Amino acid sequence: MLDKKMLELRLSRIINLYDNLDELIDSLPVKLPKGAKEQVKKVIFNNKEIKEVISGIKERRPPRLIMVGRTGVGKSSLINAIFGKYIAKTSPVEIGTTQLSRYNYEADGDILFEVIDTRGIAESSNERETTAEEDLKKAIEDFDPDAVLFLSDATQRARMDEDVNYIKNVYEEIGIKIPLVTVLTHVDDLEPSRIKEPDKYTSSKLRNIEDKKQQMENLLKNLKVDSSTVIPVSTYIEWDREDPHLLSEEEQQDLHIDFDGRYNMDELIDFLESNIDFRASIYLMMTTRIDKAVRKISNILVNSFAIASTTIALSPIPFSDIVILVPLQLILVTFIAYLSGADIDKESAKEFLLSIGGVGILGYGLRTLAQQGSKFLNLVIPGTGSVVSSTIAFSGTYAIGKTAQAYYIDKKRKEELETIMKKASEEGKDKAPD
Repeated sequence: MLDKKMLELRLSRIINLYDNLDELIDSLPVKLPKGAKEQVKKVIFNNKEIKEVISGIKERRPPRLIMVGRTGVGKSSLINAIFGKYIAKTSPVEIGTTQLSRYNYEADGDILFEVIDTRGIAESSNERETTAEEDLKKAIEDFDPDAVLFLSDATQRARMDEDVNYIKNVYEEIGIKIPLVTVLTHVDDLEPSRIKEPDKYTSSKLRNIEDKKQQMENLLKNLKVDSSTVIPVSTYIEWDREDPHLLSEEEQQDLHIDFDGRYNMDELIDFLESNIDFRASIYLMMTTRIDKAVRKISNILVNSFAIASTTIALSPIPFSDIVILVPLQLILVTFIAYLSGADIDKESAKEFLLSIGGVGILGYGLRTLAQQGSKFLNLVIPGTGSVVSSTIAFSGTYAIGKTAQAYYIDKKRKEELETIMKKASEEGKDKAPD
């Protein structure tokens, strides 16, 4: 089973490949005309999307969150629910104000989240409210958060208007755009409250949850709070020992979930992964859903390389488009193979390419190479005579990447690859930028 350390090792190998691109290109099963290698490197190193994914992997860090909500709204329970662990250990960080608290939430020696907790700040007296908002503005400037989590108890309607008005004032005060997600907590307590298993929620309970969500969305809209996604959640968990907060730190680390009543955690994590700084997003993937991290990262790589491939068709280069496109696609295949934990060399790269037959890069101008069979290895790519449109470059690279995913990550049989390739090629045409 894949664990965090194993994935970190795989990501380190990809970084090493990127940092030693000359060696990687020399290891590909094609020989390039003189000067073509520098053009391949230029396409990769100058592409914004590829640079972002590599720097995100290199510089991954814990997400930094601002948590806004009243006392008892369930901030700590939310952190536990996101990670599926009892994360009682926190290390406070001095922040210079009694209105705010900064914590590093930790587990197994790793920092999972850096959080500024505004516990009770919305309940400050009127004469302190402006000062509290100024404190928060200063903290945000120093903290540079990835997102603000505005927590509101779904069962408490009375103070919802006041809380939303407060978050509106905060956003107007700070004057900067930070991803905001309104988290409606305790939806498991909505009627019928006896039902705690999400897969057994009745239609009436789901309707009550949807009504609360709509109510909050309307309130945010009426008070003109911009860019807030409303996500209703249940963080209800029963641990295998009673009173976990009374246990020692070592005992807390050994706690396991005895009853899992969590609802909508995936939607919340999806929002965070898609909207926060990519460096923090990568880290979040690796600490919350390790099983999905490989596919998410490989999807990002596929899209990044597909976008990079379109610049080959758009920019005048002194070589055939194919001369640059083929190595680019082979490098993508190599990255995905290493991400899956597989080793890849000239022979295995050649074997993979020939298994997809006359489609993909071979179908876009290299059919003659496919007909060469084993002679493909170390064959010199012709230097002239190819013009590939940006749509074909994108869809071909996208299809190669998705087929590599199917082969290396999903462990599909070689006999299936040609069909997968054709389907991915059509999908790539629909995704290709105009």
